[in-house]
Amino acid sequence: MTGTPLLMTACLTIAMGGEPASSEPRDAAPRAPGEFKRLVDRPGERVSVLENGLTVILKTHRTAPVVSVRMYCRTGSIYEQEYLGCGLSHLFEHLLHGGETATRTEEQSRTILEAIGGVSNAYTSYDVTCYYISTVREHTGQAIELLADWITHPTWPQGAFDREWEVVQRELERDLDNPDRQLFYLTMETMYREHPVRYPVIGHQPIVQSLTKEDIVGYYHRMYVPDNIVVCIVGDIEIDQTLAEVRKEFASFERKRVPTIVLPVEPEMATPRQAAKRMKVQAAILQLAWPSIHLTHPDLYALDVLSYVLTQGDSSRLARTIRDTRLSYTIDSFSWTPEWARGVFVITARLDPARIPEAKAAIDEQLAILRRDLISAEELEQAKRQKAAEHVFASQTAESIASMMARDYLSTGDVHFSQAYVDNIQKVTAEQIREMARKYLLPDRLGTITIMPEGYKATSEGVPAASAPEPVRRIVLDNGLRCLIRRDPTTPLVAIQSFSLGGVAWEDETTNGLSHLAALLAPRGTPTRSAQEVARFFDSRGGYLSGASGNNTIYLTAQVLKEEFAGALEVFADVVCRPTFPQDELDTYRPQVLDEIRRINEHWRSELFAYFRGRFFTNSPYRFETVGSEQVVAGATREQVAEFYRRRATASQTVLAIFGDVEPARVESLVRQHFSDMPAGAAPALSVIDEPALTSPKLYVKAKSPDRRVAGICLGFRGMRLTDTADVIPVAVLDTIVSGYRLPTGWLHEALRGGDRSLVYEVHAVNFAGILPGAFEIYAACQPDKVGQVYRIITGQLDRARAGEFTPDELERAKTIIVTTELMTTQTNSERAMQAALDELYGLGYDYHDKFAERVRAVTLDDVKRMADRYLTTPVIAVVTPAPDQIDLEIAPAAVERDSAAGE
Repeated sequence: MTGTPLLMTACLTIAMGGEPASSEPRDAAPRAPGEFKRLVDRPGERVSVLENGLTVILKTHRTAPVVSVRMYCRTGSIYEQEYLGCGLSHLFEHLLHGGETATRTEEQSRTILEAIGGVSNAYTSYDVTCYYISTVREHTGQAIELLADWITHPTWPQGAFDREWEVVQRELERDLDNPDRQLFYLTMETMYREHPVRYPVIGHQPIVQSLTKEDIVGYYHRMYVPDNIVVCIVGDIEIDQTLAEVRKEFASFERKRVPTIVLPVEPEMATPRQAAKRMKVQAAILQLAWPSIHLTHPDLYALDVLSYVLTQGDSSRLARTIRDTRLSYTIDSFSWTPEWARGVFVITARLDPARIPEAKAAIDEQLAILRRDLISAEELEQAKRQKAAEHVFASQTAESIASMMARDYLSTGDVHFSQAYVDNIQKVTAEQIREMARKYLLPDRLGTITIMPEGYKATSEGVPAASAPEPVRRIVLDNGLRCLIRRDPTTPLVAIQSFSLGGVAWEDETTNGLSHLAALLAPRGTPTRSAQEVARFFDSRGGYLSGASGNNTIYLTAQVLKEEFAGALEVFADVVCRPTFPQDELDTYRPQVLDEIRRINEHWRSELFAYFRGRFFTNSPYRFETVGSEQVVAGATREQVAEFYRRRATASQTVLAIFGDVEPARVESLVRQHFSDMPAGAAPALSVIDEPALTSPKLYVKAKSPDRRVAGICLGFRGMRLTDTADVIPVAVLDTIVSGYRLPTGWLHEALRGGDRSLVYEVHAVNFAGILPGAFEIYAACQPDKVGQVYRIITGQLDRARAGEFTPDELERAKTIIVTTELMTTQTNSERAMQAALDELYGLGYDYHDKFAERVRAVTLDDVKRMADRYLTTPVIAVVTPAPDQIDLEIAPAAVERDSAAGE
């Protein structure tokens, strides 16, 4: 549940518009009972301080009948005082979230969450700990009551402390193999010598191991006091009723003194600093960091725009001069400016370690140009436009708005900070951008942090309420292209998406990776537009355009502000219908894709799934990786990529979806204008040999380097097609009971991590269904010596499923969780457009999900038992482990194959 923040500026653009809170008249409205003062009082929005000191932020947001309930406490790692480096706030969060209280057990809390279909989690950062529950509106009161009970009536069973203490040890061990996490820790230690931000939020393991339950209890009484807490609730709510519910549930939360914590001032950095670490990575990660400013410094706005000038979008300076010249695979930057310390300005690149000196010199050259010359008016306006669009993009769901408003208030005391922020962004000048480069990005204040491969040797205003979304309108062009149009005026954005049958389902050994290359390269040039012109069009309008591929599709997706839609659709159509796949763009992207392929084995989960699917599927193309094979990608020509795309992206095999603040009639006219000349093509049937039937379990074991600390196990069963609609939803219910829905819970989680058990870092199941038969997969990560024990527990739980040991309560909870989660994950235009387009493309009909909840509610216990009998039969098991000699799953030797650690 760790939520260590990335270094980013999201905390700056995080309110919902309007005037500053101080402009509110103090007597704008009579106070409610128990309300001490009202800081903001507007239609659909209120910020109140209760008599016990608790702050409550409420906002209505009615795009979906859902609500997000969040509680923040100023108890992040920088406030741990004598416990600095212990990760006390983080361990405390593990215990408090869902923990036993004076009124209910952990199991009772889980039962309530499942009954209301709530998505609940917690995280700890440097300055706050957050607990949240997202659910449908009718369960708002239950979510508030449950959250309040955790906060106000916790108990601290020794068994729970011991269990979570062990879980945190496993998280610390897992972090040792994570290069991005280690880079983050190394940067903080390098750039801060006095401030407690230099300590990881999770703590250092030897110090964490010194914590006791008594430390937890004392920390609670010191820090979890009403004046230190903010409750934020956003969604389909009634303000007065919700405030009354909060006041009632927190009535027993007595006001206490707030500890005074004085943070040290970080000394000025006067000379360059360096730090490096070697890890099992395929490429180097280079991070350049400079000390910068606090949140309230007047240079805030120009520094943020400078970051966008450098790396936001394909037409940005470093994207063109560093990444696109093949000096790096990726490049990014951000300006991080917390309110409690001076921040850092960071540039990060992933690259060949041999090219670090050359890449660093090229970055230095670009920074020197910025210090010398003014940027163009076009560049400046593009960056400012992108910043304004970022604010709109981050205001689409109840969860994101609640997070933004609360963090805004905690950072500045003003839930409307972002309006002033966006206004000030628009005032930034080219002269200020040059001044920022001259003032902050200086060689003598540079920190250079690198993660290197182990074996490498160097050779040298708020949005007004809008009407509800309209039904989808489906049109079919003469060439067979299907287009789905939906007007949704709740947010001034438009999502444009194109899905064509493609991906690995249509690949073989000689073409695996062509879908991925085609999707990446399609936006990189047309007969009338260069790659830079396409990129600059979307970047300058605060939008985006990208391409990707998956198991069954090649797709292009874009999003823009509504006023840019007409022009964006014209460019989008040009990219979809007439991509040229330039040779220089293929040469640029090829090493990036090869790097993606080589990174698969850097993380236990991606390595496990690649190994499992390569063994589970013997005839099906699902045995291939979506990113492609190294051999095909290394040898692919632009002609091969272009020909593959032309065969797949035809009108008869494509669905176009346009969802957002648009006029459907105008959209239809523009679609007919821009897509009528798209080739109709044909839709050949897939020809795939059936997979052989299994009569007994088959085990595959892959040995990896002994110094890797995590073992992964995956059990797979013959699966279904997406069009097996009679089975897909009952299997989803079965999956939810056994392993949870999207988030791990259920039988497997309880058997392997519940109570005082901590046998696995993670366990979950995935029903992988495609246009071809897929697999039902159960995977787990654990210590190498626990693989056999974990396997036997998993198979024991599957025996229960086949025996039909499901209860009516479990069935109803699972159905509620599925329905609620689907509501929560289809709130944006992009999410809804994707769902409708894929359902239409796969032959289910664009409106298939309209009756999804009805179909889920119709599932019976007999249906679930029948699915367990049908699918949970004979498994293929894959294990990736640093200790292969410890693997004994009691499977006949003739059914076991072992692979060496090639490539480690």
